[in-house]
Amino acid sequence: MADAYLDLLRAFNFTEMQAWIAVISAFLFASCLLGGILSALMFVNSNQLVQRPLSERISFRLFIIGEVLLWIFVFFYHVFMIEDIIVAHVVYWISATMMMPLLAIIGSQTMLVTFSGKVKAKAKEYKRRQQAMREKRRQEMEEGGGNPAEKAMAKRKK
Repeated sequence: MADAYLDLLRAFNFTEMQAWIAVISAFLFASCLLGGILSALMFVNSNQLVQRPLSERISFRLFIIGEVLLWIFVFFYHVFMIEDIIVAHVVYWISATMMMPLLAIIGSQTMLVTFSGKVKAKAKEYKRRQQAMREKRRQEMEEGGGNPAEKAMAKRKK
């Protein structure tokens, strides 16, 4: 398996530090995949009914850290080690950059599909709570005889 990846690196004309490139790429790819998995598992097993925004998820944070580490290594490799960059290297690094968020998405979606029953139950509970809140507000408006904002303004004027 490792020989196949090293052959892939040779196909992209990487001649120096092949083991380092393979290890760093594998580590960063695995961290993005696991970040997506952990992000989905945390949502499935939490009390939250709606997923967090993307920027607050573990998968997004690991992806950003991974991208920064990758590009620091790319800079170090091409500036200090080989002092050259060719089109094949650019293609490899861009494809690696694009694979990282895809792996996070794949990991997350795999877990959401695996636990789709729990996710659907959370969606139903969220809709039920939203409808109950709307119904409560509607009843308050009917009982109170008006808009709650108008009532608050009237209290302030007194």
